[in-house]
Amino acid sequence: EKRRPLSICIAFLTLAGNRLIFQLFVLLPQRARPCGCRRFPLDPQVLISISQLSHIYAGTRKKTSHRALHEIDLDIHYGETIALLGPNGSGKSTLLRVLTTALVPTSGAVRVGGVLLGQDPPAVRRQLGVVFQNPALDGKMTVGENLRMAGLLYGMGRRAVRQRSQQLLEVVGLWERCNERVEKLSGGMRRRVELAKALLPTPAILVLDEPTTGLDPVARQDFWHQVEELKADEQLTVVVSTHLLDEAECADRVAILHQGELLVCGPPRVLQRQLGREILTLRSDDAAALQAALRSDMDLEGLVVDQDLRVPLNSDISLDEVFQRFGSQLRSLSLAPPSLDDVFVRYTGQHLEEGNAA
Repeated sequence: EKRRPLSICIAFLTLAGNRLIFQLFVLLPQRARPCGCRRFPLDPQVLISISQLSHIYAGTRKKTSHRALHEIDLDIHYGETIALLGPNGSGKSTLLRVLTTALVPTSGAVRVGGVLLGQDPPAVRRQLGVVFQNPALDGKMTVGENLRMAGLLYGMGRRAVRQRSQQLLEVVGLWERCNERVEKLSGGMRRRVELAKALLPTPAILVLDEPTTGLDPVARQDFWHQVEELKADEQLTVVVSTHLLDEAECADRVAILHQGELLVCGPPRVLQRQLGREILTLRSDDAAALQAALRSDMDLEGLVVDQDLRVPLNSDISLDEVFQRFGSQLRSLSLAPPSLDDVFVRYTGQHLEEGNAA
């Protein structure tokens, strides 16, 4: 195999800065490989297996040690899209750093395609295409130049890079912008370029770390349309971290993380149905007192969240009866099917946006 010229690596590091230095460390194999090479046999059941995974960030003079992950057990199936849902600081990014070999966990085991993560990190990286939360493109270079440089560092031949770049840029609708500088593109277009860049070496797994941060709703919708199209074309397994409920609802499964722990994992609709047919939300100045009264008078169990009492219902309840009995204590009353936010509240005791604000 031919080694990459040292001059190319030096030029790349000079142009790209710290973010691409991190990308170089995470994604690139130690040796070049042919385009499209997949080392692992893809198990139709489990592609990524995470067992008892924990990580503690060591303390410093100014900061105490911090437990970012605690005994995470999770299997990710071949061909699925799984969303890691949680507020800022829940452990999502730490988990992705471990999966992409950028961070060695304190304890536990991760297997990708049957290969233990710590035994052969380069082989694992060759299975990954990663779109970082922060931009990882050189704005002064054109779209095509960014892809060509990345392709060469992946060990791909020039012809393979050219053909693959055209293929991917046509899918994401940016082939006509190939010779345009990245800095002139909109935020949504840049994310699509990063998506194409991540998929250059034909990975089996696409890892997305808060990929739509900073995008407007239209650009977000367009980005996810491109992801779904590429997932089908490339037969990808997609692992995405997000704090947005509407993004998580589109995944095959949602894994809710909170304070470094995995609380529940399952298809969004299944998790919602497990709460009951509907959620009765009662707002009161004294939600705790209302909770006790409902339990005593109507045998209903509810969860107090701020000034709201949220009561899952599995049978028909007369709202007139509730209002007649407790109307004097109520500021408002509503009834709606369970949402993914209701699931999050059920397991964490708070709304997702409250955790993000904190």
